[in-house]
Amino acid sequence: MIPLVILDLDGTVIGSSGQVLPEVWDAFERARDAGVKLALCTGRPGLGIALRVAKRIGPNNAHVFQSGAHIAFPDGETLKASALKEASTKRLVKHARSLGLVLEVYTPHHLYVERKTPMSEAHAKMIGVTALVRDLSAVAEEEPVVRAQWVLTPAQEGAALALAVDGVQVSRATSPALPDTLFVSLTRAGVSKGSAVTDLVAHMKLRLEHVMAVGDSTGDLPMLSLVGHPVVMANAEAALRERFPSVGDVDEGGVIEAIDRAIRGGRG
Repeated sequence: MIPLVILDLDGTVIGSSGQVLPEVWDAFERARDAGVKLALCTGRPGLGIALRVAKRIGPNNAHVFQSGAHIAFPDGETLKASALKEASTKRLVKHARSLGLVLEVYTPHHLYVERKTPMSEAHAKMIGVTALVRDLSAVAEEEPVVRAQWVLTPAQEGAALALAVDGVQVSRATSPALPDTLFVSLTRAGVSKGSAVTDLVAHMKLRLEHVMAVGDSTGDLPMLSLVGHPVVMANAEAALRERFPSVGDVDEGGVIEAIDRAIRGGRG
């Protein structure tokens, strides 16, 4: 068997229904019974739905949240948090205000926005988290901001990313549950799903070549490129499907095939 399977959430475990399919839960249970450990590696915060999934699939091991900026256990203990510089967050906030666009700011335990919009509330509902309305510059002064995120239509992406902030890394993701929305994560330079998976695997005293990772977007590429058993979904971007072995569509429970491969030791 493969000792550890690292799972992206949106587009991999959760599809257009916004829920984990019952048969996927069954596969996770089979994996745990076989001795395979499961860990999330998601852009979502360690709150709401992501936290509930983490508690169920790996109650005793750490998981990766916030696109790699926060590694934590389901009980709330932080293994590692990588915060943006205060000045970087403030530049992003100023840019968001000038454009009138939705910028979310995440600390290890909260989601903040400066105003609620239909788009921001749809996203908050999707991830099962209540967004708190605050002056985001004040948040940057008072709390560690591990990630900022643009919540955009594809047409708004160019304007949002016209501001390049030194020391900030950009990654993009989508969710089948909100198909017309683009999520652009902003983390400290050098922080990604790949850096976090490296830390997580070392903490668990495993080797990357013995690990499976399953994803669907370019934001998953840093972790997929590192592990010995990368797998992508049928709904993944074409460039990923051309590069890595694939399984079925998220809405058809395609991740089950990856889990069964892990139980068999990576064999197809």
